[in-house]
Amino acid sequence: MNAWFDRYLKALGAGDAVLRPEEAKLVLELAGEAAHTSGARQYAPLAAYLAGRAAAGMAREGRLKVLESARQAAASAGSAGDDLGLD
Repeated sequence: MNAWFDRYLKALGAGDAVLRPEEAKLVLELAGEAAHTSGARQYAPLAAYLAGRAAAGMAREGRLKVLESARQAAASAGSAGDDLGLD
């Protein structure tokens, strides 16, 4: 995707992993939806992490489907309310 992510993945020891533009776009949309809908910005990286775990080991098309489903799930999950549940 870009040189920073290439260096990051190498330092992470992620082997031949790459961040493709279409996946990056979906992850950013998911993060935005999670933060906006929940009203809790800290939910954005957590939602992205959980979607990544759900998509682990899948081929590209499977990952894209999981990311799109995760964005839709974040949109329908509603507000986090007063109890953010991160204690």
